[in-house]
Amino acid sequence: MRSGRKSHLWGLLGISAASALVLLLAATLISCGSSSSGSGGSSGNIKIGALYPISGDLAALGTDCVNGFKLGVDEINAAGGIKSMGGAKIEVVGADSQGKPDVALSEVQRLNQQDHVSLIVGTYQSAVALPVAAACERARLPFLVTMAVADAVTSQGFKETFRICSTADYYAKNSVDVAVAMGQLAPTYRPVKRVALLHEDTDFGQSTSAGQIKYLKEDGLTLCANVAYPASSADLTTQVQKVKASNPDMVLTTTYLNDSVLITQAREKLGMKGTLFLDCSGGTVDPQFVKKLGPAANGILTEFAFSKFGGPAAKTVNDKFRAKYGSDMTENSGTGYQGAYVLAKALELAGSSERSKLRDALAAVELDAAKGDMIVLPVQKIKFGADGQQEYPALFSCQIQNGVPLPFWPKGFEATKIQITKQ
Repeated sequence: MRSGRKSHLWGLLGISAASALVLLLAATLISCGSSSSGSGGSSGNIKIGALYPISGDLAALGTDCVNGFKLGVDEINAAGGIKSMGGAKIEVVGADSQGKPDVALSEVQRLNQQDHVSLIVGTYQSAVALPVAAACERARLPFLVTMAVADAVTSQGFKETFRICSTADYYAKNSVDVAVAMGQLAPTYRPVKRVALLHEDTDFGQSTSAGQIKYLKEDGLTLCANVAYPASSADLTTQVQKVKASNPDMVLTTTYLNDSVLITQAREKLGMKGTLFLDCSGGTVDPQFVKKLGPAANGILTEFAFSKFGGPAAKTVNDKFRAKYGSDMTENSGTGYQGAYVLAKALELAGSSERSKLRDALAAVELDAAKGDMIVLPVQKIKFGADGQQEYPALFSCQIQNGVPLPFWPKGFEATKIQITKQ
């Protein structure tokens, strides 16, 4: 699943060599002869596959995605279901990728050929979303990506794939924008001229860091280090030491949970708490990040597609989520929740669970908060472009203060100002 090098061709697309192989395998695993129509579930319900890592190292993050999606589905069903289909209810069919592309493809095959789902939502990981998108394309099975940011997911001409979350390129741009704006956001901090990159080495980290390199150059900032590592590493002190030796004014990281914790521990151990670290919405958005680190998590900057401070709708939904699951929503559960309402809007428009009609409805769907549509992300509208990518990307930039990620950017959503820790 993880690879440090890219072949030239796949590298141009932002796809690692390992993922490229799985993409090729996807074409042979999913049969063209499978059903192109979704089938009703129990009592005529609409069966939707939810494919996330719900076991293994990423189980907490995958479960968070599923919980958000299920909360939205429960609300939709309780409100009368899909009215254009006589009140049909959405039935969630769970699937576990285990964080492994080959397992995910087997699950797609099951959801497609045995469960006859009308659509699959997923997948959290870009390295899983890429082969799943290829498999769904071959099976003519709509695929709604709530979280998985690699640019390649929506840059290969797939007609069945639609993505709610922003691209890695947008996350990268936002992180560099924050670095450029640091003089206004934190006037007491030193000028940011030298930036180091520290990232895990799968499609997620590679795609994000490639975008950051591009935008750092465009904005005239110096890239002083670019350090990649396996997310499964047991210790990252050496990698953080390399970053420290490059004398950065700011460090941009791209992580999963395990490595985000290790980086933060090494940051404190090596006396770098006075240097701002901004994570591209990786492991730092998991509530376990703060639970594992305690006060050491304070001061870390991160990017969120959801914040409970993002307005009345976000606060209300967060309160419901906390009452049911015992924790605040993250961007993983927030985009999962949003996915349920995008799906419901498309089903209402299609008036059918038949796959081709649902696919066409997704291409045409538009949610507008001003018209009363449920939107909890920091945007007013949700609409997909010709490539299937959400056309209105937006992120909160937050700093963890007293264990809580508080937005400091963009303007209009500030809940705090950046706090600077002395070295």
